[in-house]
Amino acid sequence: MKPQIKSTALSIAASLCLGVCALGAQESAQAAYLDTQASINATTSTPYESPFITSVAEQDILEIEAVGIGVAPSESCSPAQAVALAKRAAIIDAYRHLGEQMYGIKLNANDTVQNMVLKNSSIKTKLNALIRGAKVRESACEQGICQVTMELKLDGKVWSQVLGI
Repeated sequence: MKPQIKSTALSIAASLCLGVCALGAQESAQAAYLDTQASINATTSTPYESPFITSVAEQDILEIEAVGIGVAPSESCSPAQAVALAKRAAIIDAYRHLGEQMYGIKLNANDTVQNMVLKNSSIKTKLNALIRGAKVRESACEQGICQVTMELKLDGKVWSQVLGI
């Protein structure tokens, strides 16, 4: 076989092979996309039923508990100040967890995909809550880390009206 015909035959064979491989990759990507869409439709078609919300109307007093964790800053004037700041951070963290349980959070997510590869992913959360009457039940501080357990007692009848159940 002449070298020119041989190289032409090899390039045609390589093109056919690459075309078949690309077609197979495209079909598998399309199948994965359809599987993802099917699972999304399956999860979004069923209504969300929260045991938290349904139990509100059944109880006179609803008790919510949250745990917050705070870390002492490395740059503080004294060890006492470091512990106080860590405890304050833990209380704020516990308030955030109480707010998430009461009102939920707003979640914004953004994914950037280029050439079928995830390039960037970011998730931002936002919480807007008014919490009154929460009390610190337990607090413990060791080695610059404070853990606070807070509780909040709510009137179940009022919250059932707020939530519309």
